[in-house]
Amino acid sequence: MIEHASYLTCRPSQLLNLGNFLLVLIPVPALLLLNDLIDRHLLAGVIPENMEDPILWMLVFWGIVTGANLVYHMLRIQSICYEITAEELQFHSGILSRKHEYIELYRVKDFQVQRPLIYRIFGLGNLLIYTSDKTTPVLKMAAIRNPQTIYKNLRDLVEQNRREKHVFEVD
Repeated sequence: MIEHASYLTCRPSQLLNLGNFLLVLIPVPALLLLNDLIDRHLLAGVIPENMEDPILWMLVFWGIVTGANLVYHMLRIQSICYEITAEELQFHSGILSRKHEYIELYRVKDFQVQRPLIYRIFGLGNLLIYTSDKTTPVLKMAAIRNPQTIYKNLRDLVEQNRREKHVFEVD
């Protein structure tokens, strides 16, 4: 078995989870405020006393569920890895059940770098890779550091790989 040295390894940023972070962090002050309102009897006329504990437990349950959802999404993003070797582009993902995809570099057709404002602030971007691969026609490397540099390195490796294998693109 021949092992290929990895030229480049990168992972997406947890910035992809910004929406999930906000879903957990914004309601926390609201829940504390609601609990404070219930405790100060502002809502005593609206909510019977025997319902205060079930409402509080529903809020705790909701917090646990959203917290577990956030942990799941963080682990999902953490498990993603992109690896570029001399011969192929490898994509690994999955928490319990791992998925490994391989794209031969000579199959890469085109690239697109996207840099939304929020990503530019953190030095991130998306690299879309268009291929002639049947299982992965478009691979999106989302929220990666230095996408322009990765694009240039990958483009050079694709050209080198095509020359070595005598593969030419015909449209």
